[in-house]
Amino acid sequence: MSHYFLMGYLCLGLCLTACQSNGSTEALGAPSPNTVTMNDQAPSAPTLDLNEANRLAALPLACLDTEYPNKLNQVLNSGEDLAAPSVLHPAFYGCFDWHSAVHGHWSLVQLLTRFPNLTEAPLIREKLKERLQAVHIAGEVAYFDAPQNGSFERTYGWAWLLKLAEALHQWEDPLGQELAQNLQPLTDRIVQNYLDFLPKLQYPIRVGTHTNTAFGL
Repeated sequence: MSHYFLMGYLCLGLCLTACQSNGSTEALGAPSPNTVTMNDQAPSAPTLDLNEANRLAALPLACLDTEYPNKLNQVLNSGEDLAAPSVLHPAFYGCFDWHSAVHGHWSLVQLLTRFPNLTEAPLIREKLKERLQAVHIAGEVAYFDAPQNGSFERTYGWAWLLKLAEALHQWEDPLGQELAQNLQPLTDRIVQNYLDFLPKLQYPIRVGTHTNTAFGL
């Protein structure tokens, strides 16, 4: 769907909303009985407590090891590139696609940082340590270094990888520092990808997809 269509659809919705009136006084700006005023009490924001954190942690835990279905979005240089997701992406192969797997790891780190007493805290720590071991990260770097793969997950997946690196660096736990060090080669690769890519842009990418540069940044 092009951004022109989305803009047109938004304008149409605004026009239809503006045209709905029950009488001439509403058309002139008088509030209807259903109008929300500044005096009405706004709904309270949801609270992230331990129960909600446990519920949220269960979501990535349920898919980190789920290899299929999988959307690889890869460019094939030869038949040798045809391999299982866990072979191509030893660290981030679950949760349907690469950026969702990365985001799942970020979610677990963030939740564990805020709630060290999560019900599944031991399992989360075990999963993070197993998946983000140095040899797996080396495999991820190798994928980006292969011909035609430099633009893989640009820029949305890149952004989530850097958010994961940030979360690990800010996690005041020996495991967090260990995993941040393991992830560093891939973090450096993504940083370099940004440095190589952004100067080449003559205009921002504004399509309503993951390639939107503002979306990633």
